[in-house]
Amino acid sequence: MPWNIGFKTSRGGLDLRSLFTRFSISTVIVLAAAVWGGSLWVLSIPVDASYLKPFSLTVVVVTVILSVFEKWVWRCWPVYYFVSVPDLRGEWDVEILSTYKGETSIPTAIHGTATIKQTFSTLSIRISTKSSDSALKAERIVASADGAVEIYGVYQSEPDIHLRGSESEIHYGAFRYVVKDSPATLMTGTYWTDRITKGSIKLKRK
Repeated sequence: MPWNIGFKTSRGGLDLRSLFTRFSISTVIVLAAAVWGGSLWVLSIPVDASYLKPFSLTVVVVTVILSVFEKWVWRCWPVYYFVSVPDLRGEWDVEILSTYKGETSIPTAIHGTATIKQTFSTLSIRISTKSSDSALKAERIVASADGAVEIYGVYQSEPDIHLRGSESEIHYGAFRYVVKDSPATLMTGTYWTDRITKGSIKLKRK
């Protein structure tokens, strides 16, 4: 089973995706240096200012290494076996069953395409249909204790300009996707919106 590196688990814990900034890296290095220096002092081992000279270089090197990991290494073999962030990059076929303007109890079927761009710490999902474009605004990837991976998110949907004022308006919604298979080839889930509609969604990798 892959290690749960890279996102919040259902039982809580540290979200390593938030550490990939120069400030965070510098903070971690300063804390490590402080603990190291304190340990030397407790052990009566001499410490002087020259020990701090490599600090800037250390920050730069660590930042470069983590930046390369952030963009590429996390999804490469064999690293992805130890990182539980699923690789979702690419184009996906989308099928939505929505209650929006349904005149019967049968949900309205909507088809479109999802474009997903991703690094280790970021996720962008844009879904395009014949009548609207939806973009992800906030997300959280969650791993359950049994290894299941879910994505929770908030999105904004912008209908075609010619439909606004008559058929549809800009609105917001939330969703829950369950990632199927490894590597991921299918996601299924549900969504609901602030215009009091809801539905199911299926994304299948092209």
